[in-house]
Amino acid sequence: MPSKTTGKLAVADFIQHSAVVSELDNLKKRFDPALPGGKPLVVSDVLDADGHQYVNLVQKGGGVFGIALVGYTYVLEEMGIRFLRLAGTSAGAINTALITVIKNKQDKKSSEVLQAICDLDFFSLVDGHPAARSIIKNFITQKDYLAKARNKLLGVLAAFALLVAGDVILVGLSSQYPALYVWTGLCFILTGFLSLILGIGVAYFIDLFKRLKNSGYGINPGDVFYDWIKGLLLQNNVATVSELNEKAADCPPLQLRVPNESGLADLKGDVTFIASELVTQNKIQFPAMCTLFRTDIDTLPPAGFIRASMSIPIFFESYMINDIPTDDPRIQAAWKQYFGMSHPPATARFVDGGILSNFPISIFYNANVTVPRLPSFGIDLDDSKPADKEDNAFSWSLTGYFGRMFNTIRNYYDKDFLLKNEVYQRGVGKVDMSDDKYNWLNFFLSDEDKIDMFVQGVKAAVAFLNAFDWDAYKNDRTAMQIQLKK
Repeated sequence: MPSKTTGKLAVADFIQHSAVVSELDNLKKRFDPALPGGKPLVVSDVLDADGHQYVNLVQKGGGVFGIALVGYTYVLEEMGIRFLRLAGTSAGAINTALITVIKNKQDKKSSEVLQAICDLDFFSLVDGHPAARSIIKNFITQKDYLAKARNKLLGVLAAFALLVAGDVILVGLSSQYPALYVWTGLCFILTGFLSLILGIGVAYFIDLFKRLKNSGYGINPGDVFYDWIKGLLLQNNVATVSELNEKAADCPPLQLRVPNESGLADLKGDVTFIASELVTQNKIQFPAMCTLFRTDIDTLPPAGFIRASMSIPIFFESYMINDIPTDDPRIQAAWKQYFGMSHPPATARFVDGGILSNFPISIFYNANVTVPRLPSFGIDLDDSKPADKEDNAFSWSLTGYFGRMFNTIRNYYDKDFLLKNEVYQRGVGKVDMSDDKYNWLNFFLSDEDKIDMFVQGVKAAVAFLNAFDWDAYKNDRTAMQIQLKK
């Protein structure tokens, strides 16, 4: 609920929620060696001088479900876990970006991220044409909106058909019954008025479609989001790609809990945002692949990487990088290196990274390390509805059908990696967002819904830490690497 003193959603409404306080308190008691039955929480062999344990973290995309991601990372931070390498797609890219740039790597970030959520009017992100905004809002907030809209349209068409039929009948009868002339005229007037309304409606929707086409088939420009994330980056002194890379790499001196032949020399912090490039049909990893588009990477805005990653097709306009210097040998060499292409495009067009890789945990795979020093954690958002999870293909709803089709495309690459490297699944926690009240495109969330999503993330993180076994994870990954080398 909003703060009683200000009437506005506040950070305390999230972290002081009774369920959050209870879940975290029980977790801390379980991992408090000073208490009877308590034991230390061990999730990594990489530590800093203050005892923080470091992990790699990937966050899945999922629209407004990103609030649940914040609840999950809040628990990890409260339990002394920090993040060395970070990766995310779409909504996951947003929390990934904020965790990267806020304060220092050894600091907690969740309060600042929550403050950004409290200050943001989610509905402002739907910054398209007023008619489109209205349609989107009704479509998302009213479960039977499509049925009502269809029935209204059918009613108007039926009325039009009846009026036309009435015109024909009355014209024929009025020659024999002059008294019907008045009714004939009235019927013609109503028919003409309804024809005008229908004509205006058709012309309006044609105009909207032209606007949609001219805007790259995106309903919302995404400018409000871009300005919002850019402002947050600037508040944290990140204006260039170099400053973003410096923030991601900067970390305190690290040490190993136990000796490891791989040592610490190669352990560096970094950040990755996934976007899908349509012109060349490739998965792009920002900021690592900035050299594909500019020789001076600092001419690219870091906010654009997150904007590109969350460009939900149709809902948001594509993010564009224009005027790529295709004749520059350095640009050509970069395209050759990454994709084997000799002729770079002059313009790159990006949509949601989740189209190709919604859960890019494979980024953290290092074939040169036999015994892992730290785990790769992942936060998975499960929003498939109960009826649409069934194997009986005839039981799925229409949204379930399209959801299955879309998920098959966006999850295949990541799923393939996890199947081949099954031990990585042990580092993945799943947040259940399958309740019918949740919709990943619902930018009209109530404050109560935002808090509830945060609580769901908290509960998922607590369940994950209660079950995670670092020694088993480390041993199984070691065995997997040895087997692969054979």
